[in-house]
Amino acid sequence: MRNLQTVWPLWPGCAILVAVLMMVRTRIWPVLILVSFAGFIVFDLRVGVPVASIVWFIPADTIEVLTAAIGLRYWFGGVPRLNNANSLAKYGLVAVVLAPFVAAFVSARGIPGDYWTSWRTSFLSEVLAFLTLTPAILSWLNEGPAWLQKARTYHIEFAVLTATTVLLSYFAFAAGTKSDSPALLYSLVPLLLWSALRFGWIGITSSMIIIVFLSVWGLVQGRGPFLSLGSQSSMLSLQLFLIFAATPFMILTAVVEDRKRAGEQLETLSGRLIEAQEEERKRIARDVHDDYSQRLAMLAIDVENLTEKVGDSSVETKQELLDFYQRISELGADMHSLSHQLHSSTLESLGLVAGVRAFCEEFAVVEQVQVDFAHENVPRNVPGDAALCLFRVVQEGLRNVKRHSGAKKASIRMERSGGNLHLSVSDKGKGFDPESLLDGGGIGIWSMQERLRLLGGRLETKSHLMQGTTIDAWLPLNRVQELS
Repeated sequence: MRNLQTVWPLWPGCAILVAVLMMVRTRIWPVLILVSFAGFIVFDLRVGVPVASIVWFIPADTIEVLTAAIGLRYWFGGVPRLNNANSLAKYGLVAVVLAPFVAAFVSARGIPGDYWTSWRTSFLSEVLAFLTLTPAILSWLNEGPAWLQKARTYHIEFAVLTATTVLLSYFAFAAGTKSDSPALLYSLVPLLLWSALRFGWIGITSSMIIIVFLSVWGLVQGRGPFLSLGSQSSMLSLQLFLIFAATPFMILTAVVEDRKRAGEQLETLSGRLIEAQEEERKRIARDVHDDYSQRLAMLAIDVENLTEKVGDSSVETKQELLDFYQRISELGADMHSLSHQLHSSTLESLGLVAGVRAFCEEFAVVEQVQVDFAHENVPRNVPGDAALCLFRVVQEGLRNVKRHSGAKKASIRMERSGGNLHLSVSDKGKGFDPESLLDGGGIGIWSMQERLRLLGGRLETKSHLMQGTTIDAWLPLNRVQELS
């Protein structure tokens, strides 16, 4: 509270200054503090604050600013990021509680009236400022550049939220209505939930700034739902209302942002695991094809030469060598097939359609399962990550047909469908109970879902007992667009 002729529930100066200090090097702090305090003094003198009061306010501001700034720099080492509950707790302890608490013992001396009433007024006005203004400035500083890169619809939604918050806050606090009904105050709750859950720290801090300034302005103008309580009581009621309205939603935002960040880290880890898996498959496939298959081929040639040397002198030995040669040849063919399953050179060199067709043909021969493959309007040049994703879905889908369905025929279809590239793997086998997937399904289902999710796609599995199974995968066309 600065103006002794008017009740002010919030003093923003120190909160704004601390936010600015967090953005600059510590060696610039003395200059900024001196310039800011000079501005504080000029403002106080212009609104009629006695010099005797200013004498108390300046040391109080010094204590508060240095306590908050040094404490935050110690805890965070730079610009605070309030994106988790732990960071919010540290910020709250230092800036919202400790700094105003200590400074209020000094500034209360400069406010006429009962000391403890003045202490409470000073303390709560600074708490409210540090709870709303400083986080808003820091949030826009940390997240503003990324926020500007969001989609246009996101910005339009934010504008609608802001306009609605301004409108309801005005009618709740500043419209001059005489009703004491709290209905309009309740209407702010869904807006704060909207802000916290949809827009994070920028949303909740911006909404609280709107509510705080309109409510304070309304009280100063003699309006609002708390005015009937009297000057001191109405100010206290408004301060407590704003503090207890902001605190839970800020905690909610911190928890949501923390969960979101954990989800992003998990998604990154999942993507790296899949990349590592693919690299390992490629390495093993290369070793199998270039080393083991070649060594088996040389062994088969040696056995064949040995068979010719034996001639007809020992029919039994010759037959054993021929059987040995046949087993080596079959093993070589199996290893060649394994190499292609681990890493398809056809997919890499000729693209998605050719790679899937080659795999289907090879799978049909090796596993004795008829595979019908059809495609329509599939882009010629599908990016590698999308092509590999759909290829692995085909692989896993056909393996499930062989292992679980008992069917002797499967169908693969790829097509452009709306804004997606659609892949379907189906059979007429014995099927299964879809409820079994609610427990997470097998590693194969999880792998397909995760690959698609990382590329913005989705997987749907439909099955009925004794009626077969269909696996549908969709990838957005913006991920599978043709390369120029």
